[in-house]
Amino acid sequence: MQEGVDFDSRLLLFKPQGDVYLEGYWQSEGYFKDVEETIRQELLITPPTDAANQAMVSRIRTCPEAVAVHVRFFDEPYTGFNNASGDYYIRAVETMKRLAPDAHYFIFSDQPANARARIPLPDARVTLVAHNQGDEHAYADLWLMTQCKHFITANSTFSWWGAWLAANPNKQIIAPGFEMCQDKMGWGFKGLLPQEWIKL
Repeated sequence: MQEGVDFDSRLLLFKPQGDVYLEGYWQSEGYFKDVEETIRQELLITPPTDAANQAMVSRIRTCPEAVAVHVRFFDEPYTGFNNASGDYYIRAVETMKRLAPDAHYFIFSDQPANARARIPLPDARVTLVAHNQGDEHAYADLWLMTQCKHFITANSTFSWWGAWLAANPNKQIIAPGFEMCQDKMGWGFKGLLPQEWIKL
């Protein structure tokens, strides 16, 4: 069983014999960096074939600098303790503007209208991806996110995986740099964010 949520390098030295059951969170690429390509192949998402998602992926792929912005609301009201602050998104957008000045931003969220209100950009530079509602369609949003070139993540494993699985070798990934390991969720623990990600 995992002892806490921090990356534990001792496990890399463990030589299992026979069948082994590992129980824990394991949210760190440190556990699987040496088999990254295998993980990427194992976690390939079957693309949705419906017209709405095919139209959206066409828009994403035709943008020279498509940025996926994920806003995850853990609490209501929408300024609750577990939610990344509006200030984080303001700083993330300003940072991304410097990295990709001509970017178009695709917003993904479980609360699309409230998410849009957090992103300080004119409508012409934003597309709200709001057609994949419900748990059964979440995979389609995750797949669309992986088609983007750059990322502003939430404090959410959903957007962590969307950013990590994206194939663009030059991707810029901005993620919340705070630590939150209580209440409803854990974030910011040792090993969670890859070294090359930008932490705000």
